[in-house]
Amino acid sequence: MEDTHDPNPEGSAAVRWIRANLPLLLFALLLLAVLPMRDLWAPDEPDFAQCVKEMRHMGEWLLPYLNGHPYSEKPILYYWVMKVSDLLGDHLTGGLGFTQGVAAWALRLPSVVAAVAFMAAFQRWIRRFLPGRAELALMVLATTPIWFWQSQFIQIDLLFSALLAWSWFCWLAGYLLLRGHAVARAQEEHRVWFLKAYVWLSLAFLAKGPLAPALSLLLVLAFLLWQRDLKALPRTGLAVGLLLTLVLVSPWYVAAGLRGGAHYAYQMIIYQNFDRATHAWDHIQPWWEYGRYILGDFFPWVLFLPALALHLRRDGSSRDPLRRFLVLAFAVPFLFLSAVESKQGKYLLMAYPFLALLLADLWREVGEGGSPARIRRLGGLLAAGLALPAGALLAAALGAGGAKVRLQVAPYLGPIRLMALVMITGTAVTLVSAVRGRGRRLVPGASLSLGLLFLVGGTWGFHRLDPAKSYRRWTADVQPLIAGRKVYYWQTIRSGVMVYTDHLMPEIRDAAGLERLGPGDRLVAQRNECEMDAWGMTPALRARFQILLSVPTGSGHILLLKKTQ
Repeated sequence: MEDTHDPNPEGSAAVRWIRANLPLLLFALLLLAVLPMRDLWAPDEPDFAQCVKEMRHMGEWLLPYLNGHPYSEKPILYYWVMKVSDLLGDHLTGGLGFTQGVAAWALRLPSVVAAVAFMAAFQRWIRRFLPGRAELALMVLATTPIWFWQSQFIQIDLLFSALLAWSWFCWLAGYLLLRGHAVARAQEEHRVWFLKAYVWLSLAFLAKGPLAPALSLLLVLAFLLWQRDLKALPRTGLAVGLLLTLVLVSPWYVAAGLRGGAHYAYQMIIYQNFDRATHAWDHIQPWWEYGRYILGDFFPWVLFLPALALHLRRDGSSRDPLRRFLVLAFAVPFLFLSAVESKQGKYLLMAYPFLALLLADLWREVGEGGSPARIRRLGGLLAAGLALPAGALLAAALGAGGAKVRLQVAPYLGPIRLMALVMITGTAVTLVSAVRGRGRRLVPGASLSLGLLFLVGGTWGFHRLDPAKSYRRWTADVQPLIAGRKVYYWQTIRSGVMVYTDHLMPEIRDAAGLERLGPGDRLVAQRNECEMDAWGMTPALRARFQILLSVPTGSGHILLLKKTQ
């Protein structure tokens, strides 16, 4: 008789666990591979690094500081997790990669952890409430360009979006259990899910302010109206939940307002939220701009939105409360943020997990019961989507675009050629799967190609690009020239110029400030701003400064100047 006993049950369990979590593990490994490959990149990463540096230097936990002043652009949560990550990283590694108390990899870690933790929770939620879609949803979301980029960037938006999206998933779970659309595992389980929703909402509030409850309230009301179920509102604990949110966030807001003063409180609460929404001063875009953003941010999966709309309409899925909520969780932020003057693609980040899950629902049907004609049609469209970056990369690798473009591309030909090969191979494999009617292979094959593209670009490509974008060269060249001197900055500070030095650089905004500079003082400026006849700068005044140092960084040059007369 054949021995069916498994000689290594622990090994078998480990293999099963790896297979069950493979997309999540690959995404985590991708982010860890990219984590150390570059330094701080403008515009936002040096600002956050400088805030953490100053908080560490001052022993400060209540307020973030930038260039010696309280920084009011965002609430405190992200600064807390960055500072904790920075302190732990410094202690555990003995200062590996740290300069002036900060390291890019340590500050980047909170975004990585938030992304992976959300994806793990997202996977568990789907397996319980919409089985059979988890792996597909994770593959779509992980290979969405904006999700990958923000998951390895020192910026607040991934943490905020993960907290807010998870709050919405918790609320939806509570509603499904409350109305009997899912089987409860414990008595009154829906109350636990609603409580979780409001706690996570509180953390999202502490990450980015009142946008979190505003969007949440709009989403819940829109959903209950569509369901014609407003009578469920009292049982969701919404009023108590919003009160709990205020109770949890108010201590920091009150303490920060008292410490920072009335001006800081106004900047934090009114100026950065209500004024920015109604009278924006940056990133001002027309109302339809998110329609353009999504074309790149959600590529290539955006190509299937028309098919998704037909899928929801044809099989009656739009009448299902779970899918209704998923639709609204994308549509409400999209419409609300479109009405706000200031727009950036990352602002819509919290909506993409819901769109990814809807697309997973579509692709599951294609893979399990789709007709050969439908598989060929959608698979061919996916192959065409992959062919677009493949063609662009191949053209760059072959030197298309003229001498100037070839000169710019030359340092990056190695990663470009490898990325072109990856995408050409992925396009061919996807096309063959589509022609042969192998619907189940389409999303995994395309996701693997995109993941390899991100891996090559995020490691080899970022490493090649980093010297041009990092402030390390500037720091090494300028440090001996500013030691022991007062250093000022012309116009609004670019934090990268000081984050690795031991200087703060007070900002000078007008000609009177320039006149007050002494012969031993130094002035730092972006070349383009220094050469502009604006803010009181004139050719005659500019002629009174000598350029001591000019360092190319990013798309411009940083100047160190001294006054000669």
